[in-house]
Amino acid sequence: MRKLLDSPWLYFGLAGLLALVAAASQFDLNVPSRPSAANEEIGKLRDRDDVNVVFIMVDTLRADHLSAYGYERETTPVLSDLASVGVRFAEVEAQSSWTKTSMASLWSAVTPAATGVLRYGDGLAEQITLPAEIFRKAGFRTAGIFRNEWVAANFGFGQGFESYGRPAPSQAPERMERRSPNDNPLRGTDLDATEAAMEFVRSYQSEKFFLYIHYMDVHQYTYSEDSALFGTGYADAYDNAIHWTDRNIGHLLKVMDEVGVLDRTVVVIASDHGEAFGEHGTEGHARNLYREAVHVPWILSLPFRLEKPVVVESVVRNMDIWPTVLDLLGLPSIPDAEGISLVPLIQAAAEGRDPGDAAPASAVAQLDQTWGRIGADPAPMVAIRETDSRLIFRHAQPDRPEFFDLASDPGEQRNLAAEQPDQLAPLLDEARAVAARRPDEGRVIEVPVDDYNLTQLRALGYILEKEDETAACKDDPAGPGCPPPH
Repeated sequence: MRKLLDSPWLYFGLAGLLALVAAASQFDLNVPSRPSAANEEIGKLRDRDDVNVVFIMVDTLRADHLSAYGYERETTPVLSDLASVGVRFAEVEAQSSWTKTSMASLWSAVTPAATGVLRYGDGLAEQITLPAEIFRKAGFRTAGIFRNEWVAANFGFGQGFESYGRPAPSQAPERMERRSPNDNPLRGTDLDATEAAMEFVRSYQSEKFFLYIHYMDVHQYTYSEDSALFGTGYADAYDNAIHWTDRNIGHLLKVMDEVGVLDRTVVVIASDHGEAFGEHGTEGHARNLYREAVHVPWILSLPFRLEKPVVVESVVRNMDIWPTVLDLLGLPSIPDAEGISLVPLIQAAAEGRDPGDAAPASAVAQLDQTWGRIGADPAPMVAIRETDSRLIFRHAQPDRPEFFDLASDPGEQRNLAAEQPDQLAPLLDEARAVAARRPDEGRVIEVPVDDYNLTQLRALGYILEKEDETAACKDDPAGPGCPPPH
């Protein structure tokens, strides 16, 4: 039996054999209890050798639609509970609004310009050390379960995982709703990933493990009838899908508690990017770098419930996630990381003192506006976030930067570029340098996108277009009439 359980694909296949409808109807939204601990225990995690890590990536999850972040709708009761006894980062910036670029930076702890993963065929080279490799060398069992083709192994994201793949798509449970932005949505639901994750946890409960789960139902606007709490409009469907995914997370945590691993596991919850609902004239993502597209959540649930929740208010970045978690556990750092450990920020917030200069000076996001157009020249867009300001620079429109004062204009509706040239100038120089930067030799690889990949990507709502743009689209790749990648 042990040999069978060690088969890397067992828990992926088992998902399709389980009673999904019964599981969906029995979700328990109450997060299991763990022992309470003083905030001083955070610093002692590095002295333990029994701590697992579960990384839950909720694709397309903007922070301001979570009740855990103050949203008026109760979309995330499970995440709210985790945040109330754990660590919540209030101002997190993703490094792109497109999954592959964002995830490449998140995993490698460097900016998109450093990874070079900016276009549809780009992938991470083997010479880049990823967190799963560090965990595996430290004796962790490692597995990744994903439903987004942009993070498939052929793009370099499987490095360090003993098993890495998609869960077997099952027949979707009854009473499911889909508002996918395309006519051929992904098969199955996130419940497949949840069931696969639970099988992994049951199989390796006696060992130390690192498990990565990449949920996609928020991206696809998929939810159960039981989670249809907020109406039927486009944004309502998005909120319903968030609530459904929150239920999935709660179900996984309950099983982890039942098998006795929750009180020795750090759970990391994050997102690759947000989602727009017309705030700046577009819907979806992978089109621009406004706040709605890059402000994402990050919650750390520890093996114990903190007596006082910790909220880090400083601006931080997704590329700080793994430097922080590895440092928290006393594991080796990622070589050549530009992201930093935020453990000093966590400790300062836990102790109620000023963090000093422990926070990043700024957060950079990048998007190639023509990433999905085969044969098109690159069109870099760069955003630079400081505490109360954001600059957006487009290479295709170098004389039309946007500069926002987030303190007075959090929705980024008033462009102050012409009114505040002195404040704009240094950020504009930095943005131009970022757009012109090229990755070090050998860090990025070119991956052929075959018919199978194209089919999977179209199921996500992405369309790779041949280069047939009009002159207007070349000047403004995100303008009206230009073929959107999503």
